[in-house]
Amino acid sequence: MKKTLTILSVALVAFMLSSCVEKSKKYQQLLAEKEAVVVENQNIEKEYNAALGIISDVENNLSAIRDAEGLMLIKGENNTRRDQLNSELIQIKETMAINRARLDSLSTVIEKSNKDRSQLRSTIKKLQAQLAEKEATIVAMQEQLAQKDQEIAGLNTQVSNLNEDLTKVTAEKDEQSRIIADQIVAMNTVYYIGATKKELKANGILTAKYILRQEVPAEAFTKADKREVKEIVFETKKARVLSAHPTEAYTIVVNENNQSVLQITNPELFWSVTKYLVVVTK
Repeated sequence: MKKTLTILSVALVAFMLSSCVEKSKKYQQLLAEKEAVVVENQNIEKEYNAALGIISDVENNLSAIRDAEGLMLIKGENNTRRDQLNSELIQIKETMAINRARLDSLSTVIEKSNKDRSQLRSTIKKLQAQLAEKEATIVAMQEQLAQKDQEIAGLNTQVSNLNEDLTKVTAEKDEQSRIIADQIVAMNTVYYIGATKKELKANGILTAKYILRQEVPAEAFTKADKREVKEIVFETKKARVLSAHPTEAYTIVVNENNQSVLQITNPELFWSVTKYLVVVTK
C-alpha cells in the first residue's frame, strides 16, 4: 500500500512539473521559434521551386531562340516558312517578356530577403543578361526577315517587269515572224491562166485588139507557189505562152493524153520578168 502511494506521488509531481513547463514563457517562445523556422523553411522551398520553374521556362525560351536562329539559316528564303518563323519569333518574344517580369519579381523578393540567396541571385542575373541579349537577337532577326521581305518584293517586281518585257519581245518577234512569212509567201506567189483569146478578153486580160494588158485582174488567175509548181497542164493540144517569160526557162510538150504540159526548167528565170503567166489555148 505504501509503495503504491509513493508511485502515485511521483506521477503527480511529474505531471505538475510538465504542466508548469508547457505554461512557461520560455517554452512558448521556443515553440513559436520552431514554428517560425518551419514556416521559413516552407517559404524557402516555395521560393526555390518557383525560381526553378522560372529558370526552366527561361532556358526553354533561350533554346527556342537558338532553334529559330538555325531555322532562319535553313528556310529563310521560303515565303510560307519565313512567315511561320516570324510568327514564332513574335510568340517567343511575348513569352520572354512574361518570363522577364517573373524574373524581375523573383529578384525583388530575393533582394528583400535576409537569407543568403547569393547563388540564386547570380543565376537570376545571368538569365536576365541572357534574356536581354536574346531579345536584341530577336529584334535583329525580325529586322533581317523584314529586309528579306523587301528584297524579295523587289525581286518579284523585277521578275514581273522582265516577264512583261519578255511578253512584249515575244509578241514583237511573233509579229515580225508573221510579217516575214507573209512577205516570203508574197514573194513566191505567182499566177497563171490558160484560156482561149475570147475567154481571156472576157476576163479583162486581153484588150479589144487581143493585146495583153499591163494590169490584169488577179482573181481571174490560179494562184501557185513558184517554189513548188514545176509543171502546168492545159486541157488542149495547142498552147502558147502570151506573157513575157524567157523561152529558155521553159518548154511545152504534149503528153499521152493530148494535153499541153508547160515544164518550167528554170523557175527563178521563168518568173523573173512577170509573176503572171498567160497561156493561149485552142
